[in-house]
Amino acid sequence: MLWSRKSAPVHDRSRAVGIDLTASRARAEGVGGKSRPLVLDDPDVELLLSVSGERRTAEVGRAGLALCRKLPHLVCSNVLPSLGPSREWRVGRHALIAEAALGLVFDKLRAPVTAETDAIALALPVYLGPAQVTRVGVTAGRSKLPLKGTAVSALALAANRAPALLGSKPPAPEPTDAADDWVVPLRPTTGGPCSVLVIDADEFATFAAIVSVEPESVRTVGSAVWTRLAVKAWKDRLVDAVSDRCVRLCRRDPRDSAEAEQALFEQLDDALDRTRAGPRLSLCVRTAHWFQDVVQQPEEFEAHCSALARLAGDSVRDFTNGIGLAEPPRAVWLTDAAGRLPGLMRAVHANTPEGTAVEVLPPNAVACAAAALVPRWLAGELPRAHLDSVIPLPQLIDVRRTSDVRL
Repeated sequence: MLWSRKSAPVHDRSRAVGIDLTASRARAEGVGGKSRPLVLDDPDVELLLSVSGERRTAEVGRAGLALCRKLPHLVCSNVLPSLGPSREWRVGRHALIAEAALGLVFDKLRAPVTAETDAIALALPVYLGPAQVTRVGVTAGRSKLPLKGTAVSALALAANRAPALLGSKPPAPEPTDAADDWVVPLRPTTGGPCSVLVIDADEFATFAAIVSVEPESVRTVGSAVWTRLAVKAWKDRLVDAVSDRCVRLCRRDPRDSAEAEQALFEQLDDALDRTRAGPRLSLCVRTAHWFQDVVQQPEEFEAHCSALARLAGDSVRDFTNGIGLAEPPRAVWLTDAAGRLPGLMRAVHANTPEGTAVEVLPPNAVACAAAALVPRWLAGELPRAHLDSVIPLPQLIDVRRTSDVRL
């Protein structure tokens, strides 16, 4: 006789999942007890929003990254800000509009996400318009993702960290299995109502939002988008700088070979992470006929990108001053994607007033903040609409319910 036994679920499906979605990548975090990242593109926890059209079936993720410099005409990227009827990519035998490409992304997310939970929330960049957000929601529904709500990432972050801001303690890092050395406070914080500046970056732009934090709610005060400071611009500058160094060392240019430039480009993400840790790094440039190791110090990476960092610092200063706040922001939060751009944090710190804390957030901060909103949507405490201007804090909801009972 054959016996069958149903195995117990590996994960508690009551856990909420938040997805941090930008033009560059998606990252998901399961929250319920201890926070845990979801593996979206095995073995990577992040899924790159890059679609390869090289084969008969379009592929999302690393396949697109592997062609972005070698065969860029076969890659569909920067999908999120292109949502709308006007943009179409012809990659190989595929013709894709932005919604179709985003649908491929959501289709790949469905298996790891639905294996973990029945309720997710999306944190989206501030530059998406209402019609684009609607398209995101519709596309997620077509891919059968259990979407409960969407919010602007900066607003979700402020709502999640509001209790710490309004109190006297500095914001605590999100619980994670990784080491908690990602948050780098450069100036101390105090308690009470305030405003915060959140800076993020992706393949489309570097963008920022100022959020007012009050005991009752968090509100978006203003936002800015700088497409000239997109992550692509920083990586282009690094490729050119390392290639120029290679020419000086061995009189050969990696940009003359599609394979060599592609291999150099693929090393940049790891190099950017390593430069934050401090040690020097070696980038290997290789073709079928020659190779060269190019050694770089972290300060050299910052020097290569000094013009971009200076422009970013000036842009952040002008944006903040132009809002006309009664007091400077208490804190500037750089997401992990923004914090890894060479020289950006230093330039932002140099252009903020004394008393403003400058911090680099953990990689999972936005996804955790989105996941924290899921129980409130399920409980009916938040409107079934994209949260882009205000998020009421739980204290406000409790006060209203108490008042209703007394009446």
